[in-house]
Amino acid sequence: MARLALFQPDARSGARLSSALGGVHDLVACESWDGLLDVLSSGDVEGCLLDADHPSVEEAIPRIERLRDAYPDIALIGFTERDTPLEYYRLGTAGLEGFVAGTAGAMTTRGAVDEALALRRGRIVARALEGYLDPPAPAAVGWAVSHGTSDVTVEELAGAVDLSIDTLRDTLRSRDLPPPAALILWGRLVAAAARLQYDRRGVEETAFALGYASAPSLARASRTHTRSTPRELAKRGPERVLEELVAQVTGARFRGDLGPAVASGEHQPPGEPTHE
Repeated sequence: MARLALFQPDARSGARLSSALGGVHDLVACESWDGLLDVLSSGDVEGCLLDADHPSVEEAIPRIERLRDAYPDIALIGFTERDTPLEYYRLGTAGLEGFVAGTAGAMTTRGAVDEALALRRGRIVARALEGYLDPPAPAAVGWAVSHGTSDVTVEELAGAVDLSIDTLRDTLRSRDLPPPAALILWGRLVAAAARLQYDRRGVEETAFALGYASAPSLARASRTHTRSTPRELAKRGPERVLEELVAQVTGARFRGDLGPAVASGEHQPPGEPTHE
């Protein structure tokens, strides 16, 4: 399960979030902003759920912006009682990747957190593949990881990397890279491995979440493309999927690290948001 920092000064709202997420993720409650910064600096946090209304939206936005700059690979999810499109837009431009409204139920809350974690993992995967695969493959696989739970199309993938479908296909072919549909498949398998290992989800739950008809369907795809069973992916994680992808395309050995420590390791820019 992912380790999430939770900054929610309101006890009632904090209890509601803990109830919704506690059995699915490892929550670390932070009673103060300084406490939140201490937890984030530990390097083993994948996501941060914070009150985007505290002490006010106007004061929260610059704080969120500083967090995003200092911790680019941590998923930031805002909890807000202001359930309006305008507030969501303002908070989104500040760097939040997900929102949880005060009226949201447990399933909606979990879904928002899962989507934010997927976006985070997609970013990390895209960067990890740079130097192994020529563009636009790293960005395409990363986007596919981020949208693994969606029924995405080649057209959507092309739009995500700012290319037409024909140009994307031609570019991948000219660089001896897998076609767009194959990159979507690889991204979905990376997302599956992340859920199996990091989130400790079951094979059946993971299969349904990622659009497979059944657990055996996911198992067949995994064995066919990664030569690994879902149980093996649960042990070795998304790195195993990328190892096989890179080996099949280039013959090189993938040595990337996609674990939680990436969030505050060598990729973190110098400096941290100041304690307030």
